[in-house]
Amino acid sequence: MQLSAKLFTPILLALLYSSLCGAQTLPPFHSGNTQFRPIALPAYIGEVNLDNPTIKIKKLSSDSATSVAKQAGRPNTSPILTYVRGSMYTQTPYVGYTNPSSNTYGASITVEGWGKRSARQAQAEADLNRQIAEALTESKSVETQAIFAYIDALRAKLLWQSYQAAIDRLKAFSSDEAIRNKAEFIAAQGVLGNDLKYYSYTLVSFVGNTDKELPLPVGTLNMPPENFNVKSLVSEGLEKRADIHQGKASIDSANANLEAIRASKGMDFLPGIYYTETPSYSTGGLDYGAQKSFSFLLSIPIGNGFMIDSDVISGSNSIAEQELNLVATKTKVITEINQTYLQYEAAKERLEKANAAYNLAKAPKKAGIQSVLQLREAEYELFDARTVHTKTLILLKRLSGHFDIPNLN
Repeated sequence: MQLSAKLFTPILLALLYSSLCGAQTLPPFHSGNTQFRPIALPAYIGEVNLDNPTIKIKKLSSDSATSVAKQAGRPNTSPILTYVRGSMYTQTPYVGYTNPSSNTYGASITVEGWGKRSARQAQAEADLNRQIAEALTESKSVETQAIFAYIDALRAKLLWQSYQAAIDRLKAFSSDEAIRNKAEFIAAQGVLGNDLKYYSYTLVSFVGNTDKELPLPVGTLNMPPENFNVKSLVSEGLEKRADIHQGKASIDSANANLEAIRASKGMDFLPGIYYTETPSYSTGGLDYGAQKSFSFLLSIPIGNGFMIDSDVISGSNSIAEQELNLVATKTKVITEINQTYLQYEAAKERLEKANAAYNLAKAPKKAGIQSVLQLREAEYELFDARTVHTKTLILLKRLSGHFDIPNLN
């Protein structure tokens, strides 16, 4: 059931949050056979951004693109040095002939066609922007997954502590029912302890760290509910989302690539200068003096670029593809935000009910086993409701382009 945001007046929100902040006191978590190191969410996400292999790879790709962009504007001169040692005959052409043994030295250089250099540099810069946008998108995706894994681990820890609190309360009773429930709670604790280890290993996988100590999340998942305007969320998402910026950067990159393809069809010029020196020699009874000469050569390579336009068609289609991808991404943004908003309203209503039930269960009353069981059930539902509320709230904010690290209290 969706709860209208209008029902949550500021006063009601304040009352709700104050009741939520009346955090229950839970026994400390302990594990006899596994070493844990407590770590807050901001510190953990800092480690993820620093050590996650996927993020590192994207950063390396961006660094490579930066290096290419810095040098792409340099002229492609392709200098050629030439040396020719006179004619070499396998036998004397005629009696009395003398090989003049001339030496020729030459040098040529490429002069790129008009617009090639600027188009190449523009393409490299556009590719760099696309790589940076892709790296940011990947980084925020990994961040979100890591946060959710952290929340799952924290939920398992809090439930373990909740069962421990119930076990401690049952120690005051010696009936068979108390003993049976205590045994059930200890068994449930064992499952939750394994769940915590499982999710903690998932946390390890995000940082690629094989330390002996597993990360132990801290907090209560006690995030206050918030009100949102779904149209504002959509507007912010279309403006701030990392994948939107990636889509725009991909279109710019495709446009720059097409311009580079068109510029590549221009003709290059290869001017060259050559110097030849021939020593004096005699042949056929005639004496020839030493000779020196200069020559100039201009080559204009003509390729198939003027006759083949498949690369231009491919480049144009690439632009159209990226434009369609951006349209699809915008549709995805609108859909995801609207769907998550509905889920969040339901999660907020569930949290309100769970908090009310918990406050009722912990109200002073006649001590008894049933009171212990009711409090444990209400506390279990409260932590589950907090988990769903926290995840949905974080997801809704991130889908609308707000990537602040949440405070899990």
